[in-house]
Amino acid sequence: MDDDDDEEDYEYGSDAEYNYSDEDEKEGSDEVIEIENAFYEGDDCRLDDPVRACEMFDRVVSLEAARGDEVKWRFKALEHLVVLHLRLGNFETMAQKYREMLSHAPQVTRNECGDSVNAVLEAIADAQLPNDLQMYEITFEALKAANNERLWFNTNVKVGKIYLQKKNFDEVARVVRDLRKSCQTPDGADDPSKGTSLLEAYALEIQLCAATGNSARMKAIYPRTLHLDAAVADPRIMGVIREEGGKMYMADGEWKDAYNEFYEGFRAYQEAGNQRARDCLKYVVLANMLALSDINPFDAREAKAYQEEREITAMKQLRLAYDANDLTAFEHTLRDKRSRILDDPFIMSFVAPLRTKMREQVLLALVKPYKRVKLDFIAKQLDLDLDQVEALLVDMILDDRISGKIDQIQAHLILLNKQHPPPGPDQQQQQQQQQQQQQQNHHHSHDDDPNKRYDALTNWANALDALASSFSARASSQ
Repeated sequence: MDDDDDEEDYEYGSDAEYNYSDEDEKEGSDEVIEIENAFYEGDDCRLDDPVRACEMFDRVVSLEAARGDEVKWRFKALEHLVVLHLRLGNFETMAQKYREMLSHAPQVTRNECGDSVNAVLEAIADAQLPNDLQMYEITFEALKAANNERLWFNTNVKVGKIYLQKKNFDEVARVVRDLRKSCQTPDGADDPSKGTSLLEAYALEIQLCAATGNSARMKAIYPRTLHLDAAVADPRIMGVIREEGGKMYMADGEWKDAYNEFYEGFRAYQEAGNQRARDCLKYVVLANMLALSDINPFDAREAKAYQEEREITAMKQLRLAYDANDLTAFEHTLRDKRSRILDDPFIMSFVAPLRTKMREQVLLALVKPYKRVKLDFIAKQLDLDLDQVEALLVDMILDDRISGKIDQIQAHLILLNKQHPPPGPDQQQQQQQQQQQQQQNHHHSHDDDPNKRYDALTNWANALDALASSFSARASSQ
């Protein structure tokens, strides 16, 4: 009988334990649902009601903390709390929540940690806080224990950009050294397996060179960026590198190379959805005109998406005036405040050579039908004084853009033969073929060739013209 009683007691005890465990599991499930509901409610009102969102995310943190070491929901909730308190201007609370978030970093994956830290740091960078470096110091403290090399690298890049914006160039140089060192082999050479990281380090150093005017260093490192074997070349990074490369070539007057670099930078920015694409497209048009290129940048498929924007429309009108040799329309577009072309300091620094190129084009078209042109007529058409016209003509004659001479006594430009713009590669090849054909014809020609008679008459006419000029000069001097 006692054995039966013991068996009954055992069976009763087992049922009680099973029922208790079942109730505990149900209670735990309810807690998880409550945490999830609080998180999603906070997520829904992040934009419209940040205060309410903070309350919900704080509830997520407290509820999950009561359950033990699990951090699945509170780590993400803390990330949102940091950004929300940043928006609300609660900077002390923001820093406190950020430290709390980073304390849980060892309990989440490296990717989860990296994504959350990057989201916070990008929000801080966009806010441009006066004490934003404090948040980076907090990050570096946490990273010492985490041993997350990629996150350390990304954070350093962001810190370098902040120092660059603040014009603290010594600190930027220090960050660049640290970044470069982390991408080197033991013998100090660039590690080819870290091509993507090297691109980021070089991009920051190139921006530093541009800001400090260190063109020698930029010319030394820029070619390296074009030969790096990056597994995934971030278009945002390549956009920065190519844009700065274009500016480097512009400073040297290498207009064609600048055009190519700006165009590649524009394409990279557009691929990344970066607003710099619009500015880079303006630089493409600028370099294209300075290079006297026949290629119209607006014919490219990528450029057509920007043609309705006011600043791009203004650059398009400038290009049309340039193609039409319409100096009046060119100047009107350039000076129109609505176009905002001259609001860009970089474009402003190249307005003078652009105007010169435009006037050269107009001048070539102007004198093309004539053998003799008055300098005051040219001055009036180009809106220049006589000294400026003479200086422009001298430069063009020395550059073989005009075949002629200046009669300073009569204030005339005397054209020696028909004027041609500088030939392109195809035209040069065609001219060489024509010259070879003429030489072959010359060897098989007869003395009574009519072309020879024509050349003799032309030389005789030129001699008479020179003689008349000489008599005029003597008469004027007397």
